[in-house]
Amino acid sequence: MAGIKRKKLRRTWQRWSILGAVIFILAVVGFRWTANAPVMPSQEKEYALYVHDTGLTTAEVLQSFFAKENLHSPAALEALNALRRNPIAQRGHYTITAATGRMQLLRKLEFGYENPVWLRMRGYQSREDIAEGWVAQFDYPKDSAMKALEVLGFEQLVPNSYQVYWSYAPEALVEYLQRAHAAFWNAEREGRAAHLKLSPREVVILASIVQAETKQAEEWPRVAALYLSRLHMGKRLEADPTAVFAYKQVYPNTGVIRRVTHVISGIDHPYNTYRNKGLPPGALATVEPQVVDAVLSAQPNGELYMCADPQRPGFHVFARTYSAHLQNAARYHASLNRRGIRR
Repeated sequence: MAGIKRKKLRRTWQRWSILGAVIFILAVVGFRWTANAPVMPSQEKEYALYVHDTGLTTAEVLQSFFAKENLHSPAALEALNALRRNPIAQRGHYTITAATGRMQLLRKLEFGYENPVWLRMRGYQSREDIAEGWVAQFDYPKDSAMKALEVLGFEQLVPNSYQVYWSYAPEALVEYLQRAHAAFWNAEREGRAAHLKLSPREVVILASIVQAETKQAEEWPRVAALYLSRLHMGKRLEADPTAVFAYKQVYPNTGVIRRVTHVISGIDHPYNTYRNKGLPPGALATVEPQVVDAVLSAQPNGELYMCADPQRPGFHVFARTYSAHLQNAARYHASLNRRGIRR
């Protein structure tokens, strides 16, 4: 009798063990399915979630996000977050797609696994322009952005599209751009700069003048060659963009300047190459890489003067002698006079 009872108990224990194991496996499978299920499986749109305040919990961040997007917060997501003890969310930019799992999103927020954003650095930008762009994109205080940019001259900025993290501090963003600058100036470009007897920094300064002088890509090497000839001969560059830049530094509220008068070209300022020999102290603005490469490919051909072409707006006429230049300049000034352009 005792043996029969033991066998029954053993069978009962085995049945309960098997049932318990099945329940456990089903619970694990169910939990994993719940945890890995998409946050918003029916949503085709990709959502961007920004965490601005580093003191917010994941629950606060998610509640704000779903309310802002007018979406229903999944109860399973809230339950999973409660099991994780509602940790603090890390500052950053996170994307939510139809494939983003619930646990994946919670881990991203807790540990700061960000999705990068595109930073577009354009040419022809002033330091003020860059700072305002960073304020709008990264939510920086403007004074922090301006302070970080003080250590980053235009000569160290290579306009391009960069993938960066939204949580970067302004100083980290500057360091990233400095590394991009170092990568741009490879051995080939440095060698071409040395052939022109210029440093990479001087090449960018000259390129900023060329870029401001003409928007025509076909003219960039020719304009650069002209300035290189004047530079190596010890002549003042007498570049209109430097005079305009200097004048606007002294008189920042000046509007659009369409004619460079003697008042403008005579302004006393270190950037004005009508008054100072050599290159200005720094670049006039950020410079597109294509313009830098055009300067590096420039081949001086004896041209020392240029003037806007009244027959082809946006283009220039070039001259090797001062007398020929005076004739070109007279035609251009006559064109300005006919159109009533005095400044």
